[in-house]
Amino acid sequence: MRPSHRTPPAAQPRSRRRATGADPLRKLSLRLHASVADAIRALVDAGAAPSADAFIEAAVVAELRDRRRRTVYAAYEKAAADPVFVAEMGRVAREFDGAVGDGLTPDGN
Repeated sequence: MRPSHRTPPAAQPRSRRRATGADPLRKLSLRLHASVADAIRALVDAGAAPSADAFIEAAVVAELRDRRRRTVYAAYEKAAADPVFVAEMGRVAREFDGAVGDGLTPDGN
């Protein structure tokens, strides 16, 4: 049995995560390498994270956001390499050139 690195519960300020109706909390079991679990617990014990659950959720949300961003940027790169798409976007931009000043007064405001 591994020794616990936790400080006594009375010394640990904890914030409870609350489920919302739109996004309820769901229990999930997972396995982490001992060194990762120990590092997370050390952050929580030091007060750098409110809880292991909150820390892991924030890390997963950040990774999901980064993956979505990379997917969008890959689509941008693909579109930029497509001559038909680039020509169409150029045509659309030229069509909007005439509307740039719409709604402005003679003094430019």
